[in-house]
Amino acid sequence: MSKKNDTDNDAFRAWFKSELDRVVEQMIKARAVTGVAIDATPMWAVPDRILIAKIWSAAQKSQFIWTISGPAVVTDHVAGSVAVNPKDVANHFALKWQADAERIRRQAENAALTDSARSEMKNLADKLVRDAEALFDMTRQDDIWS
Repeated sequence: MSKKNDTDNDAFRAWFKSELDRVVEQMIKARAVTGVAIDATPMWAVPDRILIAKIWSAAQKSQFIWTISGPAVVTDHVAGSVAVNPKDVANHFALKWQADAERIRRQAENAALTDSARSEMKNLADKLVRDAEALFDMTRQDDIWS
């Protein structure tokens, strides 16, 4: 292995460890996982962009959640039972985000909202759609999931 590859691997490990720590902390705060000890493992990644991981309470390993996070996507989670592998859960997130965007757009039509709130909601919906489309495109590239 070349020195450059060692450096690249070290940088990748540092990134995914930092991202995994960040998403675990978010999932604990959101109470998506509970327990005295929380474990996590990265399952798939696009370095410096997207991390798909499994997170679980050490006392209930079979009750894990899938998470997705990173600078290129919104952070989200779903029950472990919705998918058997990272590619399937990525596809699930893409579909979920499309549905979430539509729901947010409908909520943004509420006349009681301020223009600022309406604008923020529409911007979030637009981001969800962009993230969903990009992630869905990735799920169609079999070679990156091997």
